[in-house]
Amino acid sequence: MDRVRQIFSHHPQPATDAGDEAFGVVAATAECAAVCTACADACLSEDDPTPMRDCIRLDLDCADVCRATGALLARPGRQDAATLKALLDACATACRVCAEECEKHAERMAHCRICAEASKACQRACERMRDEVES
Repeated sequence: MDRVRQIFSHHPQPATDAGDEAFGVVAATAECAAVCTACADACLSEDDPTPMRDCIRLDLDCADVCRATGALLARPGRQDAATLKALLDACATACRVCAEECEKHAERMAHCRICAEASKACQRACERMRDEVES
C-alpha cells in the first residue's frame, strides 16, 4: 500500500486535498474485500453451511462493492461528485449490513468476528471520505 500512497502524493491534478482519506478508503476496501471473500469461503467450509447462506451472500456482496469503490478511489483525479458519493454510501451500507450479519455468528466463528471488524472499519472510512467529497 505504500506505493499507492506515493502515487497519490505525485498525482499532477488531484481532485481534492483529501488524499489521506482517499488512501484510507483504498486500503480499507482492499482489506475488507479480501476478508469478506475469505469469510465467505470459511462459511462454506463449515460442517453445515446452509444456515450461513445470508452471511455468505452478504460477504460476497460487500466484497464486490468494496472492490468497485476502491477502484474508483484509486483514481484521485476529478470525478463526478454525485457518483462518488453514491458509491461511498453504497459501500458504507454494504459494509454495515455485512458487519451486522457477521456479528450474529462472531462468538462461534472467529472468521465472522474478523469480517465484522473489517467491515466496520471500511464503513467508517467510506463515511469519512463521503464527508470530504465536494458537491
